Formats: sequence, C-alpha cells, structure tokens
Amino acid sequence: MSFDKKEAEQLLVDCGRRCCICGRMHRVQVHHIVPGNDSIENGIPLCPNCHDEAHTEYSPGRTTRTYTPDELRLHRKRTMDQVKREAQWKPGSTEWQEDKKLIAYFAQCLDRPAFRIYFHQELSFSAFDQAMEDTLIALNTGYWRTRDGTLIERSKGKACIINRDWRAKIERITEIIENIRKRFHELFGLNEMLFHLRGPRGMYHRGLEDFMEGFRHDPDLGGWMDKKRQEAIEIMNSLLEENGMQPLRGLRE
Repeated sequence: MSFDKKEAEQLLVDCGRRCCICGRMHRVQVHHIVPGNDSIENGIPLCPNCHDEAHTEYSPGRTTRTYTPDELRLHRKRTMDQVKREAQWKPGSTEWQEDKKLIAYFAQCLDRPAFRIYFHQELSFSAFDQAMEDTLIALNTGYWRTRDGTLIERSKGKACIINRDWRAKIERITEIIENIRKRFHELFGLNEMLFHLRGPRGMYHRGLEDFMEGFRHDPDLGGWMDKKRQEAIEIMNSLLEENGMQPLRGLRE
C-alpha cells in the first residue's frame, strides 16, 4: 500500500520537503502515521533516522518515549505552519520582527566570559563546562539561567526562528558548542569522572580542577577551543550585522 503520488508530492511541498521532526532535508520519506491508512492526512515526511525511530515499538527497558500518532500529527502541523510563515517572511514583517528579537536574545546568551577568555586563562574549568551547557540549553529551549540554575529570562528555542538561513546559523553555533563539550569531556575522560566529582548544580569537588590543571597550557587543545568559540561568535556577529546590531566582542579583540 502507498500514498497517491500527486498527493504525496503536494505534502512534501507543503512541508518544505523537510523532516517534520528534525527539520533535515536529506532523503525525506513519507511515513504512515498509522499503518494501513493511505489517506494523505495519515502521511508525514520524515528523514530515514526519524522514520526508523517512528517505527520503533515500546520494549521493556526502553528509557525514551515512542512517537504517538497525535504527536506525529502535531509535528506535521508545526512544519506546515513554519513553511507558511517562511513564505510570509520579509524585512519589516511580523515574522522578521520576531526573528530579530530572538537573534538579540541568543546573542545575549553568548555574551559571557566563557566566550571571551582564552582557554589557558580560564580560572575554573568546571565553570567553563557549566557555561557551555547553559548556553546550549538557552539556544535549544530558550531557557536562560545563571550558574546556580536561577532563571534569567525565558524565550523560545532556535527551532522557532522562521528565516531558514538564520535558523541554520544558530544550529551551526549549537553544533560547535556541542563539539566543544564533547572534546572537553572525551579528552579528559570526564563523562565518568564528572559523575563522581560533580555535586549539586554548579558545584564540583576540587579534584576536578586539580586533575585538569595540567592541561591548561596545552597549545593544541587551547588553540582548538579558542578557534571553535571564536567561530561561534563570528557566526553570531554575522547575524547581528545583518540586523544592524552591535557585534559581540569575542576572543580576538
């Protein structure tokens, strides 16, 4: 059984030929929300990874939720609405104003010492790691908080940016920060170590700082960390410049 070809093509157009869950445009397939129903209302464009995950059934020991038909329909509706708003986006429009406000908000979240201090000058590696985590949370969810978890401001996450090019740049910034945290943890074997040394939010035993002190002046590590953080700042500054806003300072100034 399969969908009507013309109806499937129209659904792909209505969804911008993107995966309705992750937003990727790679090898998109039209998935049956409920097996056996070929009505196009039962279809949803998904990438291979999300398609496979949507087919995964519940099993004992599974720690993540399976997709329900209602959730998949909501993802499809959100994607269609987003594609319509993209078509309405133009300088001066309501959609443009909303995006501009979000760009300014995300810039605030990057305007912190962890993106201005060279790696070998960091006073606390635990604070550095916490800052990277908090920045990721702010970009992904709009939840901006202090080191102790106190809410500073609540906005929307990066998925709510309407302009596709702007959204892709913010997504690139999050990828850079994720890679920074990944290398930071893998290089020092921190994934297991942090489980033992990290206490309440923002609180570490002194052992973590003592362990990492020997890596403070590693030129290869420091150079890579500085380069990646500066790359994130420069991407953000390109968005700020496009919107007529002041750039962030970054590491090289």
